[in-house]
Amino acid sequence: MNSTIDLQTVHHFAIALLIGVLIGIEREKRKSEPGSAAFGGIRTFALLSELGAVAAWISMSLNSPWVFAVAVLSVSLIVLGSYVLQGQSTASFGLTSELAAIVTCLLGGVAVLGFPALAVGLGVTTAALLAYKQPLHGLISEMGWDDIFAGLRLLIASFIVLPLLPNEALDPLNALNPYRLWFLVILISSLSLVGYIAVRWLGSKRGIVLTGLTGGLVSS
Repeated sequence: MNSTIDLQTVHHFAIALLIGVLIGIEREKRKSEPGSAAFGGIRTFALLSELGAVAAWISMSLNSPWVFAVAVLSVSLIVLGSYVLQGQSTASFGLTSELAAIVTCLLGGVAVLGFPALAVGLGVTTAALLAYKQPLHGLISEMGWDDIFAGLRLLIASFIVLPLLPNEALDPLNALNPYRLWFLVILISSLSLVGYIAVRWLGSKRGIVLTGLTGGLVSS
């Protein structure tokens, strides 16, 4: 068993704790809203992240992944029990806070397992998804099926069609590269989609300005 604790390990533990605090602050604030029944607050999420970090460190020290797996399973069972009990006393059956609790535990482990940058990025993303609940729901409510289909077509063109194209010239002048030509199509389509979303979200004046700035940045 390797019981050595160096500064890097302490740094990873600190990152795990801060991730829990960050998500916990958002949940604490959300829990204080009228009619909200959010699971846990800043202390709960900080402890969950710390639990994941400690379990991951013990797993590495003992060279056994089962410690971390059991810790995550235990947290999941506790969260599930809380969800069931909460569902008996309230009509709200949202799983957001419960899922966030499990994610927080996992991110604490990810930070200690040697991927602190990934843990921080996912932690900030998780906190943002939780905090921007109303804007995201408002944006989705304003979307039509045509908007969804346009986004799906862009994703298909970017992540399915583009990787299949050859990244080499097919003509004697080395001018026609299918991969680069299709990438240009995707870039133009993305700018059009960004402009459309900006106009819908920010209004015609500010949306057009944002589109122009984005297009100028890409051109430069």
